[in-house]
Amino acid sequence: MTLRASLTCCLLAVAALFTGLALAPQSALAQQPGNAETIVYTVRKGDTLISLGRSWLIRESDWKQVQRLNRVANPHRLPVASRLTLPVRLLRFRPASATVAAFRGDARAAMANRTLESVTMGQSLGEGARFVTGPASSLSLALSDGSVVTLPSNSALRITRLRKLLITDSIDYELALDSGGVRSRVSPLRNRDDRFRLRNPIAVSAVRGTDFRNHYDAALGQARAELIEGGLAVNASTGPGETRLAAEFGAVIGKAGGISVEKLLPPPTLVTGGGKQRAPVLAFSVASIAEAQGYRLQIARDSGFVDVVDDLTSPAPDFTAAALPNGNYFARFTAIAASGLEGMPGTFTFKRRLATATQGAAAGEDGYVFRWVGSGEGERRYHFQLRTQDSPIFVVDETGLTGSSVILGDLPPGRYMWRVGTTTFAADETDIDWSDYESFTIDE
Repeated sequence: MTLRASLTCCLLAVAALFTGLALAPQSALAQQPGNAETIVYTVRKGDTLISLGRSWLIRESDWKQVQRLNRVANPHRLPVASRLTLPVRLLRFRPASATVAAFRGDARAAMANRTLESVTMGQSLGEGARFVTGPASSLSLALSDGSVVTLPSNSALRITRLRKLLITDSIDYELALDSGGVRSRVSPLRNRDDRFRLRNPIAVSAVRGTDFRNHYDAALGQARAELIEGGLAVNASTGPGETRLAAEFGAVIGKAGGISVEKLLPPPTLVTGGGKQRAPVLAFSVASIAEAQGYRLQIARDSGFVDVVDDLTSPAPDFTAAALPNGNYFARFTAIAASGLEGMPGTFTFKRRLATATQGAAAGEDGYVFRWVGSGEGERRYHFQLRTQDSPIFVVDETGLTGSSVILGDLPPGRYMWRVGTTTFAADETDIDWSDYESFTIDE
């Protein structure tokens, strides 16, 4: 996306990714110059401006523009190893794609000026596409080079450039974040001319082979960048110069170009919620962090958090989440600083094994009726146990029950304790879950 001249810009660039690389002989070479809209091509034996135009330019006749830009006297003769500046807009390319890898809730997409429509799994869009997520929604896009970008709730993103340049066999990606946030996990550098840029109205992040989060708040006129892995160099147009960020640091960029850097808060430590979660409502708690003003929880089906199923924030280090189907999940917690920067992630696994039994006891014509209602996925069997309050020995111990009640007669007076175990046969495991003990009294 080309920013208007009235907007104040700053550049978040991966430090030292495009320097210190030796030029390989006998190959088409390019260096990353200061102008991101050009590449520098090293002339090989046999090259002419006409042959370059025929092989690598969108329009063959554009070699004349290259001649004027580089002040080449004779288009038929180019000194070997000399360098030519080539505008990216003139270069032939192969279109790349962004594929919907996962989504939940209200996630919509469209090409150019078309009406936004709900996305579908595996849907592929290219340059010019735009994406929007609504409340309690998320969307993950897999790019052709293996990079993944994930939009949380209430975010809007456009793909302004998504192509592979043929002359250097390098990617040229540019995404525009109009509102909300995005997490980018950019694939490791394969070609030194690869370019991956993420813009918002006041900042540009030029990255390669890193894991970072970006957020743009239009109301505040503020952008934030949080570096998880890799390296970023922050350049503000009105600032003192380049400010380099190391991993586990973040930056707040103001509308006027000021940059504030601080260390990200540490990953929260899980207190409760790991292991198996059996209750109808999921519950988690993490140890509090003194500097935190809030906390965030994301739940996903995969460790890379491409398939996010829930995303919650809380002012306290405690969370309750809606019921989920049985399965294995990943929970990721972060602490949020007063500056708004989100800290380092702490990731934990948990299993969802909903297999509970609610119960009640009542006197009936044929004896005492004990009832329960089981829940959960898979085939279920019940295990009923009853004992007196003063003895650990069960007077009734029935297994393999398929119904939802038992009737017991001739129980002597006394105080009794009883419970129901639910054995679930699902997936590749067998699991049993016991209800809490219930008590009742039979009077004389």
